[in-house]
Amino acid sequence: MIRKFVLLLLLIGAVFSLHAFNPGYSGFIVRANGLDIPYHLFTVFVLPGETIDLSVNDHNGKPFDIGYSEGKLIREGDYHWKYIAPSSKGNHILTLGSSPAGTGMVLNVFVMVPASGQKGEYLNGYRIGKYPDKLFRNNPAYKKPEGFIEVTKENKELQISPHFFLKQFLCKQQPGQWPKYMVLNPKLIIKLELLLEKLNKNGLHINSLFVMSGYRSPYYNSSLGRGIYSRHIYGDAADIYVDTNNDKVIDDLNRDGKASMEDAVFLGNIIESMDKDPKYNHLIGGLGKYKKTSAHTWDIHVDTRGYKARW
Repeated sequence: MIRKFVLLLLLIGAVFSLHAFNPGYSGFIVRANGLDIPYHLFTVFVLPGETIDLSVNDHNGKPFDIGYSEGKLIREGDYHWKYIAPSSKGNHILTLGSSPAGTGMVLNVFVMVPASGQKGEYLNGYRIGKYPDKLFRNNPAYKKPEGFIEVTKENKELQISPHFFLKQFLCKQQPGQWPKYMVLNPKLIIKLELLLEKLNKNGLHINSLFVMSGYRSPYYNSSLGRGIYSRHIYGDAADIYVDTNNDKVIDDLNRDGKASMEDAVFLGNIIESMDKDPKYNHLIGGLGKYKKTSAHTWDIHVDTRGYKARW
């Protein structure tokens, strides 16, 4: 039953993608451990046995159903539950929907591998490296990860939100070696989904963003000569641009007839407007604009570190 529900929602999303841009809203909002999720498909990352506090808003008083195959669900009210994640690593699916039939949501609950399994700089043969022992400016946003997402050849294609896939955020180190490990903050996914929606509202027809650099392990980040407190190692940063024709050059977003730094500025201005909007305070973060080099086109850095940083 759960499988049929998932396939139906994905089919609906595919049909919408053939026509006008569909942001992928579910029709209600699920709050998972304090994060509001409005999409019909989304992913949260948890430790084995971790408890997720779930509640539903904008339900219009309709009865609500939750389906799951593994883990444990404790009902605490008509629209409030606690879900205890399984101990087994990998993805586990919750389906949430109103009854009678109507809107629905697939919530991927991805169980990570605890960071305690890391031996020296390695986790299961994959070189993570060392995270800084001290917090940057005593900011808890710079805490070491408690777990890592194990990415395999099989699950790298996992769709984690209406317009993004797990593989888009993988670190570029050790190509060909599996499994790989990474960290990914769901707030970053939401911020990128909102950016995509706003680009389409500006008259552009874009179904995803090119993530040039997502997660970087501390080892890989150091090999690039980047700072030890780079937000990329914490999984809430991405260097992105728009590339609808896959030519590795940023698209002409400002419609001046050429690709240039002004197109990266166009992207950055949308992020700037979001960071000024009080309703997106929980997504506020860094914004950087990068010039074209021999290695990459013009692009921007975006993150959700919790305070503004600009370069």
